[in-house]
Amino acid sequence: MTQVSAPAQGELLAGRYRLDSMVNGNELNGYYLWRGTDNLLSRDVSIELRIPGGEAAESMLSAAAHAGRIQHSNVAGVYDAINEGSRAFVVREWVEGRTLTEMLTSEGPLDSYRAAGLARTAAEAVAAIHSTGMRHGQLNPNTVLLNDSGELTFTHLQLSTTTPAERDIKAIGGLLYAALTGSWPLEASVTFRDLPEAVRVDGRLCTPRQIRAGIPAYLDALTMDLLDPGASQIDAATLAHELRRYDIADPELGPLSTISAEPAPQRAAWKKFGIPAAGIACILAAGLAVGAVGLPDISGSNYPLSADSASNGSGGKQELRPAAASILDPQGDGSELAGAARAIDRNPATMWQPDAYRRGDFGGIKSGMGIIVDLGKVAKVREVVVQLSAPGASLQLRGADTRAADINGYRAFGQPVRNSPAEVTFLLPRAENTRFLVVWITDMPRTASEDNPYQVGVREVRVYGA
Repeated sequence: MTQVSAPAQGELLAGRYRLDSMVNGNELNGYYLWRGTDNLLSRDVSIELRIPGGEAAESMLSAAAHAGRIQHSNVAGVYDAINEGSRAFVVREWVEGRTLTEMLTSEGPLDSYRAAGLARTAAEAVAAIHSTGMRHGQLNPNTVLLNDSGELTFTHLQLSTTTPAERDIKAIGGLLYAALTGSWPLEASVTFRDLPEAVRVDGRLCTPRQIRAGIPAYLDALTMDLLDPGASQIDAATLAHELRRYDIADPELGPLSTISAEPAPQRAAWKKFGIPAAGIACILAAGLAVGAVGLPDISGSNYPLSADSASNGSGGKQELRPAAASILDPQGDGSELAGAARAIDRNPATMWQPDAYRRGDFGGIKSGMGIIVDLGKVAKVREVVVQLSAPGASLQLRGADTRAADINGYRAFGQPVRNSPAEVTFLLPRAENTRFLVVWITDMPRTASEDNPYQVGVREVRVYGA
């Protein structure tokens, strides 16, 4: 067999696929991943290359052949697979985006709604894979890509018929846990190690609600049931159906925040599948131990959580539905006033954002901009959750009983937040009577743009009563 050297930038495979930039590679095991170009069809592609080919590449090529049968919008498509003997390569759809690992590392955990949506989409994609008789086999935050709109795509499938289906279901539980906490809960036999290991107390995995306040009890229990090695697992299609029930099909129903903070006494929705919830004694013991070791607060709050908030979270409070939203831009020219309703439409995929500026302080042109949230009437407000498009902004929460034309007409609720996470929770020291709330942004993070590199969007503003 002819010895083939490591692939080089600009090299043409099969007279058609050009290697443009290497994503990663390991000369020791002969595995490389490249971004490339299909010169025939003028499209970006992902090229997985193994040296040598022949028998050493059979499993990779077999997985690619099976993946070609999977037709699902959340699974990267396979275009070509070639075994030249001295090397073999698989050409796939190139998907723009960041891995879930990169997103969690840079922005922190997701809110409960986005985490549940991610798990639901993952379950739907896994169901499509399982319908072909195959198993994913390599599902972890490094093989899940998310684009700017939050759409998910599976990559690097290690398809086989011998991997138990339960492994993929458990991995969905791992993705859900990671999305809620920013840590990875699965055992050491799983090779993924790019996120911090999940916290354990006396060998027992802490639940997401013990790590982070505001997670609904249903989602917390379902996550732990999926990870429980002794639980009877449901199939991916049924799991997707369970999670889909909490999408926002009806704006009046709302998302996961409409679920009570503690499971109702009657049978929980997933109990009909025979999945037991974690024992109360275990939760209490873990909670006491967690309190003793002092877990870090990763909730994004700029106030310490009260005992009541930490135990019940936003899911147990009354959510106040805004009646309307508008933009406060007293120093602007009126060109950035559209789209305010996107920040209260209960859809994190949409957002309001101002224009991009050459400096983070709105180019020095104005002191800030904000969204006015109108509750429709004066109400007692205790907590406001703001989801941003990126971390690194500076913002503050203000309020008033009547609408004002300038930010000084609204009183400050607490201290400003600087260099914020992507989700900021304003937990007020005491309930405030107000009708109008203003999320006032004074500084924006840098983006990848070169001309006007500073911009941030507001995806959602959630308001909770006392």
